[in-house]
Amino acid sequence: MSYKIAGGWAKALERLRKSNNTVHRDEGVAALRAGRPLEAIDALRRHLAVRPHDGHSWVRLGNALKDTGRYDEAEAAYERGCKLKPRSSNAWLRRAYLAKFSGHNERAAAFFRRSFELDGNSEAGRELLRMGEHGASVRDAPDIVGCIDGLVANSIFGWCVDPDGPEGPAELEFLQNGLVVGEGRTSLPRPDVVAAGFSNTHAGFRIALSSDYRAEAGAVVARLARSKRTLVNSPYQPSADDHVAIWLKRWDGLASHELEELCDSMDRETAGSLLSIVMPVYNTPVDWLRRAINSVISQFCSRWELLCVDDASTEPLVQQVLTEFSAVDSRIKVIRREKNGGVSAAVNDGIRHARGKYVAFLDHDDALEPEAVYRVLKESLSGHDIIYTDEVICGEDIDVISQVVARPSFSYDYYISHPYFVHFVSVKRSLAKKVGGYDLKMNISMDVDFVLRILENSKSVSHIPVPLYRWRTHDGSAGHEKIDAVMDATRRSLERHHARTNSRAEVSNGLTFNTFRHDFPSCAKSLIIIPTKNRVDLLKPCVDSLLLTTESDVLIVDHDSNDQSTLDYMSQLPNRVKVIRYSGPFNFSAMNNRAVEEAGSGYDLYLFANNDVEAIEAGWIEHMQGLCLREDVGAVGALLLYSDGSVQHGGVVLNVGGPAEHVYKNAPSNLGEGRNPGYISGLVSVRDFSAVTGACMMVRADIFKTVGGFDPLLAVGFNDIDLCLRIREAVT
Repeated sequence: MSYKIAGGWAKALERLRKSNNTVHRDEGVAALRAGRPLEAIDALRRHLAVRPHDGHSWVRLGNALKDTGRYDEAEAAYERGCKLKPRSSNAWLRRAYLAKFSGHNERAAAFFRRSFELDGNSEAGRELLRMGEHGASVRDAPDIVGCIDGLVANSIFGWCVDPDGPEGPAELEFLQNGLVVGEGRTSLPRPDVVAAGFSNTHAGFRIALSSDYRAEAGAVVARLARSKRTLVNSPYQPSADDHVAIWLKRWDGLASHELEELCDSMDRETAGSLLSIVMPVYNTPVDWLRRAINSVISQFCSRWELLCVDDASTEPLVQQVLTEFSAVDSRIKVIRREKNGGVSAAVNDGIRHARGKYVAFLDHDDALEPEAVYRVLKESLSGHDIIYTDEVICGEDIDVISQVVARPSFSYDYYISHPYFVHFVSVKRSLAKKVGGYDLKMNISMDVDFVLRILENSKSVSHIPVPLYRWRTHDGSAGHEKIDAVMDATRRSLERHHARTNSRAEVSNGLTFNTFRHDFPSCAKSLIIIPTKNRVDLLKPCVDSLLLTTESDVLIVDHDSNDQSTLDYMSQLPNRVKVIRYSGPFNFSAMNNRAVEEAGSGYDLYLFANNDVEAIEAGWIEHMQGLCLREDVGAVGALLLYSDGSVQHGGVVLNVGGPAEHVYKNAPSNLGEGRNPGYISGLVSVRDFSAVTGACMMVRADIFKTVGGFDPLLAVGFNDIDLCLRIREAVT
């Protein structure tokens, strides 16, 4: 399989060079990442001398000062950061930890409370619980019964526990200017609330406010309906920059002639194209069915046909609705099946009757955004084999937005780890027929199975980064009703996929729902390379963990250590741990390159690791080896955690908050007793990233030598990012 993905890595490198961040800020961040706080302090002070209003860098400086024991200076830096970024829960959280460490419990409680009030984060909540009377325990404090997490469009969400009935649902009411604009109760799982010390596992809420609510009319009061006790951050002022609300109103105000001109323009741009939309129908609630069909009729671009495949519905009203619509619009075709055959049979009938070059799929209880057909047809002009889009998740009321799912560009490994798109998918009709449509033997997860077979025969995959589909979730949704069946069916589809592609990977259930682990063959010889200087307190736990969890050889690059305990430790290591000496100014790139030159012969893979990394579970290196040995992979990184269990590294993205930033940094790795899946299950999935940190990076030996190793000109920071970008260019 080969996939062409839009995007230029050379452009990413150019954006990296043109970043507005000062070189001192970048050096400071890199030094912090590498565990060198003294260097970080010097670099960040130089940066702040010219960028004194950079609140995030004041917090970073506070972190570095705290790590070196300069607590008064750290407090001054945190204070400055909190003043510049008063709504940064992380800034208040870091300041709170320093106050707690220094024994200032009342100040710590106030800062933890401020952090908690900003976003209800469970880390601050747990600390408040632990602090007892000084922290005014979250569970016991009379003024903390819940938190509003957000208000998007007319959907307000958060969590609440009623002290008068902490185990049951909390009844809530919402007011704006004294008028009740919404009512509801808690019912959603919130493992983070459990982690903060509450016993109520379903303390979450997402409630639609009534039409009386207006975003511009002021703050919303959220309170318990009976006791009238308010949530901690109530009144809640909705953001003036509510992107979802703005998006929902994007077509409001268009005059009829403007809309007509827009539609004509879309038709001209897609002349000669036709999108066939297949919609299997079976006993659909008629209001939902009408909404689905109307969402197609209302398309701005007219170049579509809707194939409604009635899978022998027994509800007369369903047949009546289909007949009504097909009578008034010739583009709506009704295909009636005499016998119920299930979704797969219905979809395949639709594919057989389709006339468009591309065929798309719409569930009978969902809806399309009005520009969906145009966007797909416009993208199809580039000849992609499969096209997918972003989507909006709703509840039973399709106008109440629960979540906007902004999917990433296509990542094969991400998809097989967590099949992250099934709506709204469009494929070439010829390809859909070639793979045989949906598998008639399947009655669940057949859409994932179909996409896998399409991908096996595709050369070009495209993602439209726009929400074009509304997915109505309800108790009858198959994916919600049969969790075990979904996992089993999807895992079997993935196993068949690997068998067809001869990848020999073993598939097992992942850490959370709808995630899967793939262990590729990992027979390889790896060398683990660890640069260090002194710090036996870090080096020994690192090496011990590697010896316990791997059978790999270890090479320590000693940079002029002069601490006797460190030298004694390195002289007593077992045979599979070697030490080479390196002298001169610190240069991360040169040290690792020297290690490969002197001792890298005969190894298939190199694992570059910092001296403060500790392996915490068996099988990790085999998993990384299996991925790294694939011809389409050049470098593999690991999920790294801080000692408190929060995420330090989950991949690197470019030009988001800085030239190169860690994804999921400071997010909790666990929620309650389970793992935190992260956004679109990104924390528990294998996926492509622009780069990974050199703190734990595996690279194939041949690729490392092909690209020339690390760049010695990048002595301290961004050498790992540079290497990854050059590797990606070499591999792709």
